[in-house]
Amino acid sequence: MLDPDRFDPAAHVAAAAPAVGLALDAARQARVAAAFALVVRIAAPALAVPLTEADEPAPVYRP
Repeated sequence: MLDPDRFDPAAHVAAAAPAVGLALDAARQARVAAAFALVVRIAAPALAVPLTEADEPAPVYRP
């Protein structure tokens, strides 16, 4: 499970950016890492909810 207190966004960005072909300077890498830290904090409660195979997604609105 995703633990926002143990997630290292700087290490994640440093590893993932080259893997997807991004060359980020130090300043941009720091800004992206700060954004990832925020995303992890916001997403952690939703990702902590246990789901089973019987759980169904919400219906999609189609006008």
